Parts: sequence; structure tokens; C-alpha cells
Amino acid sequence: MEKTEDIRNYRRIVKATGLFGGVQVINILCSLVKTKLIAVWLGAEGVGLIGLYNTTVDMMTSLTGLGLRNSSVRDITHAVKSGDERKIQETKLVVRRWSWFVGLLGSVVLLTLAPCLSRWTFGNDKYMWGFVILSCTMLLKALTDGEQAILQGSKRLKKLARCSVWGAVAGTVFSLPLYYFFGLDGIVPSLVLYAVSLWTATFLSRDKEPMRSVESLSYKETWQKGRTMASLGIFMTVSGFVTTLFSYLFITYLNYRGGTADVGYYQAGYTLVTRYVGLIFTAMGMEYYPRLSAVSEDKETLSKYVSQQAEISLLILAPLVCMFLICREWIIHLLYTSQFVIIEGYLSWAILGTLFKAVSWSLGFILLAKGVGKLFLITEILSNLTLFALNLGGYHFLGLTGIGISYMAGYFIYMTGMYILCRMKYGIRFNRSFRSVFIIILVLCLGTFISYMFRLNWLMMGITIFVCLYSAIYLKKKIL
Repeated sequence: MEKTEDIRNYRRIVKATGLFGGVQVINILCSLVKTKLIAVWLGAEGVGLIGLYNTTVDMMTSLTGLGLRNSSVRDITHAVKSGDERKIQETKLVVRRWSWFVGLLGSVVLLTLAPCLSRWTFGNDKYMWGFVILSCTMLLKALTDGEQAILQGSKRLKKLARCSVWGAVAGTVFSLPLYYFFGLDGIVPSLVLYAVSLWTATFLSRDKEPMRSVESLSYKETWQKGRTMASLGIFMTVSGFVTTLFSYLFITYLNYRGGTADVGYYQAGYTLVTRYVGLIFTAMGMEYYPRLSAVSEDKETLSKYVSQQAEISLLILAPLVCMFLICREWIIHLLYTSQFVIIEGYLSWAILGTLFKAVSWSLGFILLAKGVGKLFLITEILSNLTLFALNLGGYHFLGLTGIGISYMAGYFIYMTGMYILCRMKYGIRFNRSFRSVFIIILVLCLGTFISYMFRLNWLMMGITIFVCLYSAIYLKKKIL
């Protein structure tokens, strides 16, 4: 019976990863197509203008959104697990009302600060009305996030994937003509239209259950019930801000010591490792977080789920890590230019760090599933501080390659610290199956890396083929 349940869990993880991995790939493709066409039609000025608008709006969304998108998933999951229909409907109504609240709050704040944001961002008042118009996207984004949180917490993953894909595709198709016909003047309307497309796709996929049983829920009760979500969300918001702050401080230091070129090289390498490889973590989190939240008080089941998630993460990542090492130069030339070959050393070390990141990522969700926001914030601050210090030292002694080494070392330290914390505080233990997979994968990936260092291409190719076969056979064994 237990073996059958384990097989179901492994299948669920692999299926969700494939489902949302596909969603992330489509999103990235839409982004690449849009970026390429905008670069051709609007040039560097247009690309820069869009980037400044998006960065500013994203920052305001992060500050006013109270982390509701992620924190509310936990409450919805607990409500669904209880089986109490009234509690489920109440939780959904609370999320929707709070989404309106944070959306309107963000819109008002952006509207009020529009003149200041124009001066701070662009140095003049010329773009004030752009921010005024974009204030409506704050509400649309909040409403979209609220409905997606409900779908994720209710484990309606196919609906969530469908609305994400259709929203991204429709937003790209409908917004591109505005760039073509109106040039720079079409930027703000196209950003609004993209947000409308995402909201429309999500709204059409929302739950259609009647809400009559909870229509009597007062706004005072809504406020009280939503405070728990907001309190956890605030800790997550502060955590995100801390991460952004340390990133900003390091880039500033890098610009001061190495110049704009080194900043560009670092950003290119970091994007390759975090955005394109990191889509696997995003895909897995869609199913893993609500599943973990549902068993957050069961120590044995929690340990089993964490071990299984980390195990599957490594099995999926290992072939990608090896293939990344083999194709590193081709990937750099494809996405950038020959001058970016300088980031090869950074990429080679950092890609190994994703193995440790996969394990630490699986452990980190325990704190969110248990709702311990303060402890989560402390671990994130210590993690970012450690990585920041390692980055400074790595760049000082070894340049860009040193930053790659610090990325790997930082996540190894974070993984070790999180495991010690979760074991001492919550009794979490990795099972034997994970431990054996972790050792084998680590040895094989290190073998590929050493082969790369000494230019033993035949050995590197052989190990990569073996890793792909090992992962495929092991995964098949786990899900069949």
C-alpha cells in the first residue's frame, strides 16, 4: 500500500514538472520573440524604456502585494484538505477580497507616486502619465495572482497551466501590433493590454462554484481571516526585498570594481543559470508547495515528501547539468555573442551549484508550509548575506569565475544549514533512496566537470550519456 502511494507521489511530481516546465518554456519563447521584435522595431531605446517601466511596476507590486500570491496558497490548501465546503468557500472569498484590497492599494500608490517615479527613473516629468496609466495594471495583476493562488491551492493544476499559457500567448499576440504601428507611443498601452490578457485568461478559468453560503461574511471577518495570510506574505515580501537589495549592492560593487562590461557578463551568466535552468524549480513548486502544506503537521509524511521531491529534482537536473557543460560554448553563442565566452568559467561552476540549490529549495518550502514567516525571513537574510560575502571574495580573487565558485559554495552552505535546522526543529530526515541518488549524481556530475576542466571530451560525453540513462531508468522505476 505504501509503495503504491510512493509511486503516485513520484508520478505526481514528474507530471507537474512536465506540465509547468512546458508552461515556462512557452513563456520564455514568447518573451524571446517579443524582445527580438521590439529590439528590431524600437531599438535599444524602446527595450530600455520597457525595462524601466516593468522594473518600476514590479517593484511597486512587490512592496504593496503583501506576498498574497504565495502565502494564500497555504490557507487554501488547508481549507481544501479539511473537506469543509463552507471553510473552502470562505477562504476563497477572503483571498479574492484581499486581492482587490492589495490591487487597489498598489494602484493608488503608483498613481500618487507617478510624478516622483518619473523623475527618479527617467530624470524628468515626461513619463508621469505613463505611470498613471500603468496604475491599472497593479489591480489586474493582484486579481490575476489571487485567482491563480486559488487554482494552485485547490490543486487544479491543468487549469492553472492552461490560463498561464493562453494569457502569455494572447498577451504577446495582441500587444505586438501596438509596438509595430505606434512605436514608442505604443509601449504603455501594450503593457496594459498584456496585463488585461493575463487577467482575462485567468478569470475565464476561475472556479465557478456558487458563493451564496458565504455571502454573509462581513468585511471585518474578511480582514481578520486574511491577516494570517498577510503576515506570512509580509515576511515573504521583506525576504524578496532583501534578496533584491543584496543583488543591487553586489552589482553596484561590480560596476565600481570591474566596470559596466563585467556587470553585463555577470548578468548574462546569472540569467542563463537562474532563468533557463531555474524554470524547473518554478515548475515543481506549483505542485510541491500545496502538497507539502497539506501534510505540514505530519513529521514522517513531511520527511518522505521532501526526500521524494529532492530526489526527483536531482534526477531531472543531472542530465541538464552535464549537457550544459558539454554545450556551454554553443549556448553562449546562440543566446549572446562570441565576446560573452568569458562567462564560461562562471557558468561551469554555477551550474554545479544548482544541484545543491535543488536540495535546499526542497527544504526551504518546509518553513513556508508551516507558516513560520519570521524564521523563513531569518534564513533568507543569512543566506543572502553569506552569498554576498562569498561573491565579494570570489570576484576579488578570481574574477567572474570566482563568482561562479561562490554561487556553488553559497548553495552548499545554505543546503547544509537548512538540513540541520529542519532536522533539529522539525525532525526532518532524508530517506536512504535520496541519499544514494544524491551521492551518485554528485559524483557523476563532478566527473563531467573534471573532464571539462581537463578537456577530456570523450570522457565527458561518456559520463553524460551514462547520467541520462541512469536518470531515465531510475525515474521509470519510480513511476511504474
